[in-house]
Amino acid sequence: MTIAYSGEPGNGKAGFSLLKDWIPFDTTLRDETLVQVGPFEESEWNAGMTLMNHVIREGRSWPFESEFETLDAYRGYFLSHAAFVVRCLETKEVAGCFYIKPNFPGRCSHICNGGFITHPDYRRRGVARLMGKVFLKAAHQLGYKSAYFNLVFQSNMASVALWESLGFQRVAVLEQAARLKGLDKLDTAYGYRYDLEKMMNPFL
Repeated sequence: MTIAYSGEPGNGKAGFSLLKDWIPFDTTLRDETLVQVGPFEESEWNAGMTLMNHVIREGRSWPFESEFETLDAYRGYFLSHAAFVVRCLETKEVAGCFYIKPNFPGRCSHICNGGFITHPDYRRRGVARLMGKVFLKAAHQLGYKSAYFNLVFQSNMASVALWESLGFQRVAVLEQAARLKGLDKLDTAYGYRYDLEKMMNPFL
């Protein structure tokens, strides 16, 4: 198991002192909805776990089959390092969330991983692209040298298109990698890498 799948229960605010000159910030989605990108607040932890369990039940984009039953278990996974939310400023609803943390331990801990969830009501409104851009800038400032996403499923065409449009390179293909809901065969997974040291455009 990589370090991306386990950790100590945290508050999601590791390293945010390195981002304080631009996090949090306000922006708008494609439909002009005003949102704020910032660190997870404790009052949002349950909403984050609810979103996590929703995508697990959907069974199409994450490898987990079992839901998180306790807040500590969720915090050990999602909030162990740096975790971000996109919150709607009008309703205070969590429109999306993601984390940045080491993908591997020790000598490979300069390679980070990210996990992204968009609230179903906010899909196709630009939340995922916003989170992807923030991820790249924040990961670079947190000192990571590269990003590597282990399992981007071939059938998740929106995710594949997003990462390729942001400049990620497909560096691995793992056939018959996942039993996903709604598919009658095992899905292929891609590995995507981004060289943060060669990032030319900070995006934000």
